[in-house]
Amino acid sequence: MAFKSLLGALLAEVPQALGAIFVDPEGEAVDWVARAGDPFGLKIEGAYHSIFMRQLHSVAAATGSGGIASVVLAGSRLVTLTQTLPDGYHVVLVVDRDASQAQALNCLRRSARAFAEQLA
Repeated sequence: MAFKSLLGALLAEVPQALGAIFVDPEGEAVDWVARAGDPFGLKIEGAYHSIFMRQLHSVAAATGSGGIASVVLAGSRLVTLTQTLPDGYHVVLVVDRDASQAQALNCLRRSARAFAEQLA
């Protein structure tokens, strides 16, 4: 299954999702889907969240707190959820602030398992 199909299925599962992006270990966009508009903002979001995740993994390793599985960043208008994948890849899901964060995170984690299978 192609990564775009997995991202599309994720967007279909989360009605208030605005976009999803699959990024490589360097933060480059591998694939993405968006409900509307130019994907440039989504690509920037993915790149920055890849940087955040690398830094969080470094802090977690230095403090012995274990690995980072996912991060939820809530802003005043949007919520961005990032899920760690094997080999430094990440999936980033951007949802409206009013979306159920628990539902979005659950769907993102389920989607991450499918991504991990494709990466194996």
